[in-house]
Amino acid sequence: MKKILFQILRILITVLILFLIFRNIDTTQLFKILKNSNIFLLFLSVITIGIVCFIISLRWQLVLKLYNFNVSIWRAFRIYNIAFFFNNFLPSTIGMDFIRGAYIVSDEKRIADVISSIIIERWIGLLGIIVYISITPLIFFKYGVTKYFLYVSIIGILASVIFITVIISDKVFNFFIFLFSKIKILKIGEKINSLMNSLRIIKHRKSDLVYNLFLSIMIQVVFVVTNHLIVISQGLSVKLIDEIIYVPFISIISMIPITINGLGLREWAYINFFKLTTKEEIVSLSLTFFLVSVLYSIVGGFLFIFDKRNITKENK
Repeated sequence: MKKILFQILRILITVLILFLIFRNIDTTQLFKILKNSNIFLLFLSVITIGIVCFIISLRWQLVLKLYNFNVSIWRAFRIYNIAFFFNNFLPSTIGMDFIRGAYIVSDEKRIADVISSIIIERWIGLLGIIVYISITPLIFFKYGVTKYFLYVSIIGILASVIFITVIISDKVFNFFIFLFSKIKILKIGEKINSLMNSLRIIKHRKSDLVYNLFLSIMIQVVFVVTNHLIVISQGLSVKLIDEIIYVPFISIISMIPITINGLGLREWAYINFFKLTTKEEIVSLSLTFFLVSVLYSIVGGFLFIFDKRNITKENK
């Protein structure tokens, strides 16, 4: 019942945000921009979404290897695409992680390690964004509003330092293990300790994590390319410099699981960051990015059907 109420609440929040956005824009002008889009460039932007999904799948597969999961890059790519498809109907990020985690658990039954692999993969992704937005002000300091970078970077870096300290330092780790072991209710402490022990694998595989961090930064670069292809396809007056600086922030905001697949939140973020052009152009960019992502996600739908057929054949 709670899940149903939460889903209804998310739908209401999505509708409310979109209503507030659309009541302040000229929909005729918006549809004119969308109608005049260059189809070929939009097709290229769909391909870039596929490239992002492949890089994320590679990053996740490398993390799974750290936990001795025998998952090929093709298998990881298929699972991620399926999860990406279902993410259209589930809470942002959380729903996707649940789907891909369920696939791996069904294969190998190691729940703590599966959860740890996803947490580590997500943490590396967030750290990649933090590194990206910490570097870009140094390169484009004349163009960006540096306070945004400062706040996010400080919070993210502090959280990462605390996380790394807990996992790597024996004294700090053992302190938290002892602390959580005192929680006996529903074996919560035992479950947390099991998860923490799984996370400790990064203590001995730092070089692999550096490589994964590089992949995380590349994901942000490709997202910028995706946005710029849409900008060019629609002839929008959005500067490339602004895309380079603000797209990672929009990625973070879109991950907040309070709307359907980030819809509404993403548009709000685009409008608030890209203030030097018309709202119609910015909403067009945001909606097109969303539609391009949804269009690519259909690949995951076909892969899900294909996987389901294979399982049915194997059980006959």
